[in-house]
Amino acid sequence: MAAMRDLTEAIHRTYAGEFDESGKNLGIGDVGSDQHFGWAMANYTVPRLADLSDRDIALFFGRIWMDDGEDFHIGRRHIRDERNDPLVLDWRAPLAEQYYRASAHDRRDVAKRRRFGFQGARLTGFEDENLVLGEEVASDILTAEIERPRTGPMRDIVATIQPDQDELIRREAAVNLCVQGAPGTGKTAVGLHRAAWLLYNYTGKLTKSGVLIVGPNEGFLSYISGVLPTLGETSVWQTTVQQLTGAHTATAADTHEAALVKHDERIALVCERAVWGHVGTVPAALAAAGAAPEEGLLIADGGWRWRLGLTYLEEALANARKHSRTYTAGRKALEDAIVQGVRRQAEIRSGHSPDAKWGTGIKRTPAVRSFLDALWPKLNAKTVLKKLYGDPAFRADATAGILTEAEAALLTGRPARPTAADLLVSDELESHLNLRDPSASFGHIVIDEAQDLSPMQCRVIARRSGKGSVTVLGDLAQGTTPWAAASWEDQMRHLGKDAVEHTELTTGFRVPAVIIELANRVLPHLRVGVAPARSIRSDGSLDVVPAADLDSGVRDAVAKALDEEGLVGVIAADERAAALAPLLAGLDRVELVAASLAKGLEFDHVVVVEPVEIVEAPATGGATVEGVGLRHLYVALTRAVSRLTVVHSRPLPAEMNA
Repeated sequence: MAAMRDLTEAIHRTYAGEFDESGKNLGIGDVGSDQHFGWAMANYTVPRLADLSDRDIALFFGRIWMDDGEDFHIGRRHIRDERNDPLVLDWRAPLAEQYYRASAHDRRDVAKRRRFGFQGARLTGFEDENLVLGEEVASDILTAEIERPRTGPMRDIVATIQPDQDELIRREAAVNLCVQGAPGTGKTAVGLHRAAWLLYNYTGKLTKSGVLIVGPNEGFLSYISGVLPTLGETSVWQTTVQQLTGAHTATAADTHEAALVKHDERIALVCERAVWGHVGTVPAALAAAGAAPEEGLLIADGGWRWRLGLTYLEEALANARKHSRTYTAGRKALEDAIVQGVRRQAEIRSGHSPDAKWGTGIKRTPAVRSFLDALWPKLNAKTVLKKLYGDPAFRADATAGILTEAEAALLTGRPARPTAADLLVSDELESHLNLRDPSASFGHIVIDEAQDLSPMQCRVIARRSGKGSVTVLGDLAQGTTPWAAASWEDQMRHLGKDAVEHTELTTGFRVPAVIIELANRVLPHLRVGVAPARSIRSDGSLDVVPAADLDSGVRDAVAKALDEEGLVGVIAADERAAALAPLLAGLDRVELVAASLAKGLEFDHVVVVEPVEIVEAPATGGATVEGVGLRHLYVALTRAVSRLTVVHSRPLPAEMNA
């Protein structure tokens, strides 16, 4: 690997030098080096040098011996020897699939498999399976890796990928994949490793079009931020749906009822009608331009006079409406039809076809501009939103038959000071006004915690997907927003994908069985059609601690948790979490998390504080949404990867005792 880095540094120096010299000391007629090629090569080597930097992680974690006598190490990146032969295969290479999926029952030409144990970059042991002899080892190395304490952001699982996970990771780029996964089944890891696998195997396509990771919040993105770089991928853009629309900068807030309406899929129809409803009728537009409908449109062109009749104009309008995907494109199509109609008359009269400059002049004549502005006025999203929120008559027309009068009345606000939901509505309006730049779409989008997205948020992501594919990850049981999905079929429809492969992960690797069993008591009360998780882990511990004084109970539970190694998460209802902040301030290895923000995170030891408060906590905006608090509790109970302590002074929710 050091030799590979030396070679890459030499290439960088060569082409960086050529780029610097390409424009210097050239006389007349001299030919310099290709500046653009030098720039490209110099920049290509920068991320490659970063990838080849020494890291305190194992460069290989497995080895396979094939039936033909060849053997290969499997690692996080490709490493070649001095003869350019592969010494370590990248885990994403096609042959590495054999390492993950071979078994005594289906050897896949693998004679023997070896797993290595590491701490950092230090070898700690290895285990062999002779598949020819039918050996299948219950791996202590895999168990140790899965149960290793969490000390910071999320780690990759490249050394512990299971066969069913590997099959999902290696699905073709064109596949739209929807993964329903119970807590601890590794669905987030599957999505991230799939992104890395796609970039490795579809480099030409996806390097250009890009891969996007969409997470539920910035804390989650921070938690997963280190996974892809350890796998050699640094070009993936990671964001939230709020950041896609700028909603994270919104300073105003909706009421709970208004937010529900603005996130509803029916708003898409309202937006469509609000935009296209501005298109008028030809007779009214002629009258507004000062012409009688029977006279048509009279256009002065120097010494010439041209006339477009009512029938021609109405046919041009109908064609523009029928064949235009966006409002702005439709106006341009109508404008071009007017010029074309005049051009035909000019060709008949003069015997030659006027040039493009003449056509531009026709568009600028007062008659054409007045007629177009009356029939198909220019619009922008801010103007339409302001009219929708501020003009009762216009709002009534746009919402008639779609929203109730009470719901329509909630469409209010100030576009100059929008709420997060207003920006979703604005993004929808913009989609009807203008086509998105194709360069702003991604070749593949990985969406985590997708069950929490509203239909309007899904549509925002769909517009960034275009003709690309998606990997959708989530758990319907962990849907905690007021608009959480009830089914994956509906959610994929909102994301604009019809051909979808659905799968469900139920085998848990992260959460011990004793903790999963407690969470599974709550699951039937969530009213979602998902299978309960089962854990392969028999370790872990669960303590339910009644406390007369809640603060003292939390302090004691945290102190006991700190006796063990690893991170400690304290999860409480949002208001309780704020009250506990001074109590836990300054403690190392302790993170205080509001229950509404705990999703996707994991800790070695979790202290869940007063479960009944989590169940009763109001949603954003102050409203209590039926079932959401119980789902927050389900999430909180499944964040521990080793030990869970429940501290309570009030009676536990009945659902925990079921």
